[in-house]
Amino acid sequence: MDIQNTDLKPINKQFIKYVIPAVIGMVVQALYTVLDGIIVGQGIGEIALAAINIVFPFGMIVIALAMLIAVGGANVYSFYKGQGELDKANNIFCQCLTLAFAIGTIMALLGFFLREQLVVLAGANEALLPSAAAYMKWMSAFFLFQMIVCTLSVFVRNDDAPRLVMVATSTGAIINAVLDVIFILVLHYGIEAAAITNGIGMLVELTFYVTHFAGKKGALRIRKPAFHLPDIKRIASNGFATFLMEFSLPAVTFSFNLAIIYIVGTLGVTAYSIVGYVCAIINMVLIGVTQGAQPLMSLYHGQGNKRAFTHIYYLGLRTNIITPLILVFFCLVFSNGIVSLFRAGNPELTALTSHMLRFYPLAYIPVGITMMNILFFQTTEQNAFSSVISLLRCIGFIQIFLIVSVFLFAGKGLYLAFFLGELCHLIISQILVQRAKRLEDATVQTDNAAANEVVESES
Repeated sequence: MDIQNTDLKPINKQFIKYVIPAVIGMVVQALYTVLDGIIVGQGIGEIALAAINIVFPFGMIVIALAMLIAVGGANVYSFYKGQGELDKANNIFCQCLTLAFAIGTIMALLGFFLREQLVVLAGANEALLPSAAAYMKWMSAFFLFQMIVCTLSVFVRNDDAPRLVMVATSTGAIINAVLDVIFILVLHYGIEAAAITNGIGMLVELTFYVTHFAGKKGALRIRKPAFHLPDIKRIASNGFATFLMEFSLPAVTFSFNLAIIYIVGTLGVTAYSIVGYVCAIINMVLIGVTQGAQPLMSLYHGQGNKRAFTHIYYLGLRTNIITPLILVFFCLVFSNGIVSLFRAGNPELTALTSHMLRFYPLAYIPVGITMMNILFFQTTEQNAFSSVISLLRCIGFIQIFLIVSVFLFAGKGLYLAFFLGELCHLIISQILVQRAKRLEDATVQTDNAAANEVVESES
């Protein structure tokens, strides 16, 4: 690929403009998540850490549904924006916001009234049930706001305001952390406080997005939507892979919770919850890179600018390779020190968690590449490929390796199942991307040959 650096300087600046704020916002959220785990572990105890890990998949399901609507809609929005059809683009946004409100209301009601049944389904035993149900009660009360906040964050970023999203997510996370310290470490409230402060943080973030519309700073306007079934289908088709990609985290967590309870017991779930908090930092960085690259790739695809589109894809790919390598190295070197931040004084928990941290985070090295490959297919609207890869990340190779480890090797290699499964996803996604590029190049060559024949015949 013959690319001159001078041609690509503006594109590099655009990449930095969108990706850096997205990554910063995600890292602040991730650091809050880690701090939340430290506060809960130190202020409430090991049972609370395990209970939150049991409930965690349900919050991620809500985020997955929000991303189904938001990213699916944002891809279509940016495509129309690239073609200059702003009215169509805005109506896509209005349809998505209305859908987010409806689905968020349903999820809040289901989570609140079926909380005990849901946490038992997620693997809560008698020791974990009271704490898990209490946390679920208050977390589900904010599901509606979570849906709206997630949807607005994606669209506001696509509306040329990535810095506002960074400020909103960072401020919400910081206020959340401060309230955690006050309510849990100072006032000694229970696990419910952790869920309530998280909800307050979301409300704070929401106020920032409201200012974007009140000041009419971008092209987006909140209006009564004109619903069109083809639009809904296109949004769902574009966003389905992101839904599955977001759903993969609760699916993997759920699978590992069941396997760890079977092999290790409650202490294993506590250790896994600490590992989950640490890995959230790596995962959020990778998500930040892909979310920052998404508006640009969708825009350039809409403009038909293949050169710029490909360059953004490769910039994201390189970033998602280098970053997890550095972060995984820190997990390997400082595993004991990391564990002591969450819960000191339990040698058995420290040893078990340190052991997990040496193997489990390795999976994020292939995950970063797979995420960018999924984004490649989403932004080019080759949704069958992106959906297949994302579906496999939810239910597929990881679960197969877990079953093999648990029932054939008595749990040996359990924490490598994540890495082996994601390595399979990387290989499959890379093969599909290369295949798509070859087909595209062949199509271009055929079109050029046909155009040359027409010119020659006319001459």
